[in-house]
Amino acid sequence: MKKLTVLTVFLILLSFDTKAQVKIGYTNPEVILSQLPEVQAIDKEIGILLQKKDSLLAIQAIALQKEFDDYNAAKDAMSLKQRQLKEQELIQKNQDFEEERQKSLNEVQQRQLTLLQPVENKVFATIKSVADSLGLDLVLNEGSVNSGAFIFYAADDQQNITELVLEKLKQS
Repeated sequence: MKKLTVLTVFLILLSFDTKAQVKIGYTNPEVILSQLPEVQAIDKEIGILLQKKDSLLAIQAIALQKEFDDYNAAKDAMSLKQRQLKEQELIQKNQDFEEERQKSLNEVQQRQLTLLQPVENKVFATIKSVADSLGLDLVLNEGSVNSGAFIFYAADDQQNITELVLEKLKQS
């Protein structure tokens, strides 16, 4: 979908009158985000949250594994009905554990999105500010698609504004 969007922009640019000069720059928001102290602090907080969630889940997993082991050791002495009931109970406990694990992962992801949103908004506002100050008409995302740049077209005077954005963010 991104390729189609960029291709459409490219085709629109080609349809401009040859007298109209379009100034294009590019940046890599991932590089910018990776160098911001706020993002590093968020990563640390998410790492701590993940460790807490993992610790709680590990305790539950150990208890569940013990129940499975106890069942396997005692199942030969159980009647068919007792085995079926115990197996259903263990299956339900395993499903509950998996739901809890998924819920924990979702909570961590949601927390990360919540924390990153203001930082991403700040970065994109700064990209716009730098682009405006340089008189750029377009800023393309230099991303990695099959190990290649996500830039389909850029004029010879293309500008990489990543460093300028980082400098401006550090000043604010």
